[in-house]
Amino acid sequence: MIAGRFAPSPTGPLHMGSLVTALASYCSVKQAGGQWLVRIDDLDPPRQDPNAENAIIRSLAAHGLNSDRPIIFQSDHAVAYESALQKLTPHLFYCKCSRRELRAHDRYPGTCRAAKTPTPDRAVRVLMLDAEHDYTDGFLGQVAADFTTQLGDFIVKRRDGLIAYNLATAVDDGDTISEVLRGQDLLPVTAPQRYLMQLLGLNVPNYTHIPCLEFNDGTKLSKQSHAPPLDDACALTNLRAALGYLGFRAPDPINSISSLLSWSIQHFDLTQIPDKLPKYRPC
Repeated sequence: MIAGRFAPSPTGPLHMGSLVTALASYCSVKQAGGQWLVRIDDLDPPRQDPNAENAIIRSLAAHGLNSDRPIIFQSDHAVAYESALQKLTPHLFYCKCSRRELRAHDRYPGTCRAAKTPTPDRAVRVLMLDAEHDYTDGFLGQVAADFTTQLGDFIVKRRDGLIAYNLATAVDDGDTISEVLRGQDLLPVTAPQRYLMQLLGLNVPNYTHIPCLEFNDGTKLSKQSHAPPLDDACALTNLRAALGYLGFRAPDPINSISSLLSWSIQHFDLTQIPDKLPKYRPC
């Protein structure tokens, strides 16, 4: 079964950059005859907006981007994440280092690698073996990540007890997803996630990282950069704009969301997406 996903964090409403990525993911997996899933990555309560979850779901529905299965919530998967931690035990250690202590280092220096006994109030890190990690990206081609010089031992469970993004995503993607299409801002986390999937014996998806939509000054559209939320009342206009950023122009007579999505699926082609998207222009 071919399956792709769009996995927003509920830290705010969707914006045009979100729509560009969601639309590309949707068209890619639908063109391949697969299922497109929506997963809400709600594992970090301190950062979450209580109104964002419903706003995201409403916005996707308004734009015709409906999940082919019931919407998935990472907060429902605590048992699976703890089970994964147990399987990873031989590769884990317990880190007491503070952010201040690590600020001078490009990557984790291995300070606490000998701490193998579970200890409260310590972050849990996974030991990265020295190796190169090459894979083929659907948009970027060959990608290499050197664990020794680039990555370092990374956190899989935070000091506050919350499961880290990389572990949760590795478990969920390795369990159900065959195709991951997302923005290039997430390229740095791909190698750690693939590494965890391999340690856990999970299937590793195919990855495609497309360019991110940016403001004129080169800042990526995000909730942190105050990207304007999508106006769901202008869904057809929004979808046309998102297609334009991706390098496509649908015929003007298409005047319904369902027809526009059908056209987009039929004509989607990764090779037409520019290496750098046009700068964001408010609709």
